[in-house]
Amino acid sequence: MPLSVDEFGKGTTGTNEIEHLLKEHPGVAYSLHEIEEALIGPGMNRTKHLDVFIANLTLLAPILFEEKKIEYRVLDGIPYFRWRG
Repeated sequence: MPLSVDEFGKGTTGTNEIEHLLKEHPGVAYSLHEIEEALIGPGMNRTKHLDVFIANLTLLAPILFEEKKIEYRVLDGIPYFRWRG
């Protein structure tokens, strides 16, 4: 359900969980499904938590493409991401 501007303003910004996960494990590269599973877990409400995952991924765009703090490689057709800092 969409929110009004007032309702939206009551929300919190929170932490980007994907950025936090990658920073905490700089020596490890993750595929998107591995990042999703690490953050959401196998038994969670996938619809709700997939929204959070996609929002976090979208907010990483400047870090990934402008600041280049996250490395990206494709291995066997699967994209992997790791923190470069």
